[in-house]
Amino acid sequence: MPPEVPAGPKINDIKHEFHPHSGLPLQEESLEDYLRTESLRRRRPPTEEKPYAPGFRTRLNFEVAHFAQENMLNKKATNELISLIRRCAANPEEFTIANHADMNRQWDQASKKCTEFQKYDIPVLYKGVEQIFEMHARPLWNWALDLIQDPRLADFFVWDSERTYKYDGASFVRFYTEPWTAQAYWDIQSKLPDHKDAKLCPYIIYADKSKLSSFGTEKAYPVIARLGNIVVGIRNGNEWGGGQVVGSLPVVKDDTAESGKPGYVNFKNAVWHSAFYKLLESIVAHSKTGIWTQCGDGRQRWLFPVILILAADYEEASVMALIRGLRGLYPCPICFVKAEQQSDLAVTSDLRTAQHAQAAVKKARTLNAEGAEASLKSLGLRNVDNVFWKVAHSDAHRAISFDRLHSHQSGLWGDHLFAVLKFHIERLGARQLAKLDRQIDSIPRWRNLNHFQTVSNLSFNDGSKHEDISKIMIYAVHNILTDHLGLLLLQCVRSYTELNMYVGLELHTTKTIAAGRRQLEKFGEHIKEYIATCEGTEFEDKNWNFPKMHLHKHVFDDIEQKGVTKNFGTKIDEAMHGPARAAYLRQTNFKNVAPQILRSLHRRMLGRYILEQLDDLDALWEDEDGDAPVDPDNVDPLDLEEFGNVVVGAKHTDISFSALETTMKQDLAFANFRIRFSDFLSEFLPAYGHALPGGKRVRFTPEQEITPYRYLKVFFQSLDDWKDETDYLRCNPSFHNHERYDAALVKTTTAAIFVRLVFVFTWTSEGKTYPFALVQPLDVGIGQRSAKDKALHFYRVREKPRHRCEFISVHSIIRGALLAPDFDKKGDYLAVDGVDSDMFLRLMELYPNYMT
Repeated sequence: MPPEVPAGPKINDIKHEFHPHSGLPLQEESLEDYLRTESLRRRRPPTEEKPYAPGFRTRLNFEVAHFAQENMLNKKATNELISLIRRCAANPEEFTIANHADMNRQWDQASKKCTEFQKYDIPVLYKGVEQIFEMHARPLWNWALDLIQDPRLADFFVWDSERTYKYDGASFVRFYTEPWTAQAYWDIQSKLPDHKDAKLCPYIIYADKSKLSSFGTEKAYPVIARLGNIVVGIRNGNEWGGGQVVGSLPVVKDDTAESGKPGYVNFKNAVWHSAFYKLLESIVAHSKTGIWTQCGDGRQRWLFPVILILAADYEEASVMALIRGLRGLYPCPICFVKAEQQSDLAVTSDLRTAQHAQAAVKKARTLNAEGAEASLKSLGLRNVDNVFWKVAHSDAHRAISFDRLHSHQSGLWGDHLFAVLKFHIERLGARQLAKLDRQIDSIPRWRNLNHFQTVSNLSFNDGSKHEDISKIMIYAVHNILTDHLGLLLLQCVRSYTELNMYVGLELHTTKTIAAGRRQLEKFGEHIKEYIATCEGTEFEDKNWNFPKMHLHKHVFDDIEQKGVTKNFGTKIDEAMHGPARAAYLRQTNFKNVAPQILRSLHRRMLGRYILEQLDDLDALWEDEDGDAPVDPDNVDPLDLEEFGNVVVGAKHTDISFSALETTMKQDLAFANFRIRFSDFLSEFLPAYGHALPGGKRVRFTPEQEITPYRYLKVFFQSLDDWKDETDYLRCNPSFHNHERYDAALVKTTTAAIFVRLVFVFTWTSEGKTYPFALVQPLDVGIGQRSAKDKALHFYRVREKPRHRCEFISVHSIIRGALLAPDFDKKGDYLAVDGVDSDMFLRLMELYPNYMT
């Protein structure tokens, strides 16, 4: 017999090419196995039976102390809580905390379980006078060991760089997700000794000042660290294994007499880098030589700490890179773009490097003061040693990454495009502003999308809300800005939203990165045309040469180097300012607040660390007993019924055909409902392999009943990251006092079309229940697309008359859809493709010409 021919790859198969130093062979698996592996990572069982000890005398003591800490109770409230518990406890021997002071003593004892903060004095000279600043930091290596050596986290660590590919039927296409799937990780591992146990210990570090008091007179300067080789689901959280505050930088108070002087600015930067060294000091030597470390899985690895990613807004990135910022000749921390060329995205400039910066500073120091200043000014650099030069394989200019929150959502959009858009509308008068608000309020509500009743007078600094406004603004304003200049601005807005969708994808391939780069070019072209057309008008004074206009020039390079943008944004870190503010307000005496805040944050994380172990122990014991309690939050309502890819819910009383037709007689969609449904079923059942009841065409009597529902949950696989996603659809005349009839994308025998839900119901025959929906199709031909639709990339749909509603099986629903009304053409709607990444990619796949 001839030898068996090996089977080739199947569509969607995944291939892993591991770094040569790892010694691991090429690995191929199905997409299903790949996704299953990611979803099955679990914490390993705890190794201690009493994780709260030493420190807390009993578990109950810990749980009460953790409650007080998690809720930031002050001393008075804590004592009142303890007093109440001691009076009410049925078993007082289990609760032995006497008062707030006793609880503090137990916290102090337990605090040694994790790396604690240390205080450092930082001397820095200014004008020959030594000034001392206070820095609080956890030694970064010790902090990392807390995680690396924790057996419970072992399965969440990834120790080798890899290149991942997905087979598209013709070739394996590379894709990028986590940092270790990207190029920088691979390149750094290539520089380590060629030993199978030589591994990176990659840090992701964030720093930024924040206001603690309402007047901004008291500030904090937290540094937050994450380990870049922990999977993103843990890494980007705020539980154990996620981001932790590892330092508090000194805040140099402004001196009005010195403010703005080059020497004083250099002094403030020197304070930052001198203080930051105390955080990095413990990893400097290890970054060069490596250190053998016993990891949580029991294996010894030769670890080399590196600074892989620096997450920061522009102002902080300027300090990290030691450039001269907004007023510098070259204001980008990553490249040498000229200040006057920041709006020209066609310009590609040489990249900055740590090696070049270090050489420039060294050379400047051979010159006199005036010559040194001129030399460094010509490069946009400062005469200060960069602390990151001390860490091997780490380059601040490469580590600084695109920040969607400040550069896109609150920056380019919130501070600039949105502001310019409103200015254009303001020039048209109050009636047009009112029209904008009316139309933005008329955009249908959608899950995970903020709804706005007004935007014309909004003023806020919430990046998530800014992003949501950017997603829907074009649909509310396209019939307001109707002149040529207005259309050019709308093209800029539309081009920005498309670019932002590419930037935010949670999985990138070489194809989506190439498409994103093309979109960046198109955005630059639209901006350039708009700027040129503004000349000689009242809008010409707007200066588009600012860093946040330029910085996304580097975003797709960042994605190739470090993985998708959720790996290096600041949004998750900004959210961690909240506990610091709460600690300041509730758990300090408002004097020398930094150590008090850090103590509070340390206890908060320690509490979560212990509580997770207790929860895991409880789960183990419950599994052994076979009597685990049920969490009501994880139980679906009793009226939910699952049918494959859909779940129906919000069940209503069974209703007869005659009663339904009588109740809904004013709605033409329900005319002859019984007969039409009979005819539909007679065709549908045999077409999909179901037997007709009694072998005959379906005939209903007026008294027969169906069961109405007002809720649909649809499961689908995202085209972005290939994971399962869920849409919640409403078909409800009064959902939170609002009529809500959602739209959906459905599969027909010829194409995918949009429909509006009218009525969701089930029908039962011979013991089997079938879910159906009455829908209003939006598939009327629109003829030739208008010039505006082409220019703004609108995908327009038109509804059929109400009396032509049709029945579908809910199994044909692909996913939900948000449709914005065209306010000038009744019955026409525009598909909101920016509602999420799947819809953005899905529309392009289904209707590839709508973007042209």
